[in-house]
Amino acid sequence: MIRIFSKRHLPSLGSRFPLVAPIRIVSLFLSFFLLNPLLLRGEGVFDHSKWGHLLKQYVHHGLVDYKGLLQTKGELDDYLKQINSVSIEEFSEFSREERIAFWINLYNASVIHMILDEYPIESFDQIPASFEIRTIQAIGEFFSLSELRDQVLRKGFRDERILMALVSGRMDSPKLLPEAFQGNKLEEQLNLVARNFVEDETKNRIKPKEKKISLSPLFRNFASDFVLNFGSFNPPSRFSQTETAVISFVLHHLNNPEKRIFLDSSRYKIQYLPENPKLNQA
Repeated sequence: MIRIFSKRHLPSLGSRFPLVAPIRIVSLFLSFFLLNPLLLRGEGVFDHSKWGHLLKQYVHHGLVDYKGLLQTKGELDDYLKQINSVSIEEFSEFSREERIAFWINLYNASVIHMILDEYPIESFDQIPASFEIRTIQAIGEFFSLSELRDQVLRKGFRDERILMALVSGRMDSPKLLPEAFQGNKLEEQLNLVARNFVEDETKNRIKPKEKKISLSPLFRNFASDFVLNFGSFNPPSRFSQTETAVISFVLHHLNNPEKRIFLDSSRYKIQYLPENPKLNQA
């Protein structure tokens, strides 16, 4: 039987040092944060309304109207310039929640911007080295998508729900919210995207009557991220530690009673849906 073992309420390194940047500026940022008393005060507020306006207008059921968005690409350019204008000093005044919202919005907006630069394309994977080239500017530094996702967000904050907030321009990625993430409502938004992703039958197929479970490849590719908050001291013998953590996470955000009872029984083999690199176009 799977038992949920959530440790999110415990303090973590990410809660104190939520920014993990490329290696050459780590020491600069850490020394700045440790010496700056504003770090704990959370006084900074960034206006994401430009990005929110575009999302509301061009995101439908989690998919993106790239053709329509291409006509107003200048507004997206303005938003990214606004992001780039934030200094390290200003960023240090952001609360932890505001920082997470800042990085998530920057990541998603950058993915959309890269697609628009190459549009029309059939897959985000057609963009050469899309995750590795440092073309994203913020707080006086250049980042790649991989660095934003893996170093800044995943390692910097240690909150597995963030994975459900990030889009990759693919049909198998989480669906894009039609609103910008905001620091003052981040907890609500992260819970929403986690629940939406878990309950989306195009992403996760849980069939109690057939005794089958097919999860998103996201849970396979980032399985270790779920251990911190949803790991178990005594996982069922048929599941690994990471598989147990993933199932505990799914149980935590799943509302369907029949599916919950089935998952809690552990009487199934975990399978994964095939990847779908097709563009997430409305």
